[in-house]
Amino acid sequence: MKKLILISSVIAASFLGMKTEAATLDTSCNGVYKKWNTNSVTFRASSVGFPSGNDYRTALGHVITQFNKNPSKIRFSMQYDDTSVGMNNGQNEVWWSSSISAPAVAYTWSSCSWFFGWTNKITEADIVFKNTVNYTPGVEYGIRGRAEDMIPYGGAERPFKTTALHEFGHGAGLGHENGRYSIMGQDWDHIHRNYVYALAYMGEDANYGLRQLYGNNAGNVQDVGLVHWKYSGASGAYSSHIRTKLYNTSGVELPYTTVNGERRYNVSKGQQVRMELTYENNGESGQAPTIYYYVSTNNFISTADTLIASTSFALQPEGSVYTSTRTVTIPSTLNSGQNYFLGGLLDPNNTIAEVEESNNATYIPIRVN
Repeated sequence: MKKLILISSVIAASFLGMKTEAATLDTSCNGVYKKWNTNSVTFRASSVGFPSGNDYRTALGHVITQFNKNPSKIRFSMQYDDTSVGMNNGQNEVWWSSSISAPAVAYTWSSCSWFFGWTNKITEADIVFKNTVNYTPGVEYGIRGRAEDMIPYGGAERPFKTTALHEFGHGAGLGHENGRYSIMGQDWDHIHRNYVYALAYMGEDANYGLRQLYGNNAGNVQDVGLVHWKYSGASGAYSSHIRTKLYNTSGVELPYTTVNGERRYNVSKGQQVRMELTYENNGESGQAPTIYYYVSTNNFISTADTLIASTSFALQPEGSVYTSTRTVTIPSTLNSGQNYFLGGLLDPNNTIAEVEESNNATYIPIRVN
C-alpha cells in the first residue's frame, strides 16, 4: 500500500525545521529531507517581469549561473517569456507581485509518500519578488554589481541577486539558517567585495546543505573564498551579519570613521593589529590554501600590492564558516595622513582549480595616523 501526503510550504520570513550540522533542512516527512527526485530542474520566468533586454532578466540569468556553481549534483535552468504564471500549476515559475509582504517568497509543494521507504519529493517551486522593493539588478559590470549602490555599502538599494539566490536555495529544499554566516540567513549582506564590485554567491553553508541533499558533483567542484562579513547572531529564523573588524593585540576594536557605509580604522606606522576576515570552503573537498596579506593604496587587493604576511591552514567544506584574526604589522614606510587598505588573498598562485576565481580577495580600510 502506498501512502501519499501532499504538502505545500511557504518560505519567506520564517521557517521551522530541524537543525543539522550546517544548513537547515526540512525533515517534516518522517525525518526524510525534502528534495527534488531529479538533479535537473527548469524554472520559467514571466514575460511581463523579465522581458527580453531587461536588466532583471540578465540578473536572473546570472543568479542561475551562480547557483549552478554549487558543489552538489542539483542544477537549475531558466526558460523565459512565460505568458501565464501561477502557483500550484505544475510548473516552476518566477514573477513579480505587489501582493506579498516580504521582499521575496519561495512557495514549494512536495509529496511525502511511503512505498517500501519514505520519500519527500518537491513537485513544484515558485519564486515571487515584491515589485515595490528598491532592488538593484547589479548588472553594471556583468555578473557583479556596483557595490556603492547597495545597502551593505552605504547605498539605498537591496541586491536583487542575493535575494534571488536565497529564494532559489529554498526552491532546492534549503530552509532558513540562523546559526552562521549564510545566504539562507540575512541575504542582502551575504556578499563578496573586492574593488568596486560586489558578488552574490551561495557560500559554504548553503553549499554544504545542497551536498547533504543531492550528493557531491562528479565534476569535482572546488572553490575557496574570503569575505569581510561575519556572523553576528540570530534574528529569529535568520542569521545576522556584520563587517569583520580590526583589533589591537589585546582584542579591542580600533577607533574608526565610517565612510560610505564602511569602517575605516585609524592605525599607526609600525603598529601590530589583528585583522579579522571570514574564510570559506565553498567546494566539495578539503583544501589547505596559502593566504597572503597585503597593504594596498586602493581597495583592489592583488598580488601587485605590498606583501606583509603569509600563512596557510586547512579549510573543510563542513558548513561551519571560519572567521579568524591574523596579526600583521603596519609598515613603517606608509605615509602619515593617507588612506590605505589591508587585505587578504586566498590561493594567490591559483593552485586550486576553482569554479569562482573572483571571490578570493577582500579588504579592510585603514588610515595612517
